Amino acid sequence: MNGLVYFDDALPVFAALTKQTWGGQALVDNLFLRDANGRLTLVVLDQHSSEQREQLAKEASSRLKVYVDEDFSVATPDELFDDRLKDFSHARRLELRHAEFKGEVMLVDRRLVGADWLLQPSAPIRTPARLVFASIKGGVGRSTALCVLAAHLAAHGKRVLTLDLDLEAPGLGNMLLPGETLPEFGLLDYLVEQHLGLLSEEFFADLVAPSWLGGGKGRVDVIPALGRRSLQHPENVLAKIARAYLVGSPTDGGDSTGFTDHIQRLLTRVAVPSSYDVVLIDARAGLHETAAAAVIGLGAEVLLFGLDQTQTVAGYELLFAHLATLPCQADDDWRERLNLVQAKAPLDAQARTGFAEKMQSLMTQYLWPASQQQHEAADLAALQGEFETEWEDQAPLLIDDSGPPPPIVILDSQRFQSFDPQCDRSTLEERVYADTFSEFLKKIDDILENGKN
Repeated sequence: MNGLVYFDDALPVFAALTKQTWGGQALVDNLFLRDANGRLTLVVLDQHSSEQREQLAKEASSRLKVYVDEDFSVATPDELFDDRLKDFSHARRLELRHAEFKGEVMLVDRRLVGADWLLQPSAPIRTPARLVFASIKGGVGRSTALCVLAAHLAAHGKRVLTLDLDLEAPGLGNMLLPGETLPEFGLLDYLVEQHLGLLSEEFFADLVAPSWLGGGKGRVDVIPALGRRSLQHPENVLAKIARAYLVGSPTDGGDSTGFTDHIQRLLTRVAVPSSYDVVLIDARAGLHETAAAAVIGLGAEVLLFGLDQTQTVAGYELLFAHLATLPCQADDDWRERLNLVQAKAPLDAQARTGFAEKMQSLMTQYLWPASQQQHEAADLAALQGEFETEWEDQAPLLIDDSGPPPPIVILDSQRFQSFDPQCDRSTLEERVYADTFSEFLKKIDDILENGKN
């Protein structure tokens, strides 16, 4: 490559250089390390002499400039004082599609922020069931659908806990808790205080408040993003947000300290099966660290909301391209917990096909490659003479029906364009929301009843 090398070029160029110098097997036997600044190291796990490594290091430094440190551009785990790099389980397989190099490499990616996106997807949590409401953009009716579902479940006697993960644009507290019923603390307080000391039982009791939605049948409790204390001292909210995503020493004896771990500990403490049947989690829109916790870290069924817009497709391509680098376990295919939701959908079913085709195609491209969708048809013709049976002229193809299901539809409705249940509580009555959300509610009922799609 001529000219400057930028972030998107660095790893493919290094991979191409390694293959050219040491052969393609070197990319199978070794892995790359990318540090927090984006600099690369080829971590050597096979047998190459110090002279070979020095020569490759010089060539890498000449080509990659600032994207390597010549002294550590080609090094062993011992030279890097990191035994973890001897284990391929700490790396993820990355498919590179670049003019310089096309193929797979193994990468350990060190990050100061966004590290939760590299976590192994959590195993499903069934008791109580967890549902995440996520989206790439705001304004897609995500929080509205959560409130409608909470009302629906409560009307059928379910005990529901809702959690607002959107610290920068909180919504659930405003929708489900009148000002005087807000708890003293919110999620923001939990994230700040848990860094500094053990939290008391009284703190957790003051973190959760009951909503008016229960209506004497079920129960809906809310952990808002902001509690009364934050509203009484609004000058401190931005200061607390600046500290909410810190990674530090845990106060409960655990080892992990990322955002996902903090939320997992909170839900383990609060959302006990004896108290709740379902946990509904409202994720922050976009690809923020908090979205990583919600989408891959909490063992939840994930509802991916979107509108039939170019921005939706473009944004989800970024998400799916990353998710494609995460491994699937044989006993838990986390992809099956991803559910597309077309919000504000046209009433005409034919007009909805465009969104379905684009989003399913995108998921298939990144998450269900064609090689995983179909098994080749068995050659049964050669066996026709071996058995006493009648054979059809054409045996059907054996098709693996795994793959992305069609989107769940929430219809467009003028009634829900300016959703504010505090001003109009009737919007959360079944007679009002039933037509608009019928397919959505039926699908969620099926998920909760069967534990899967």
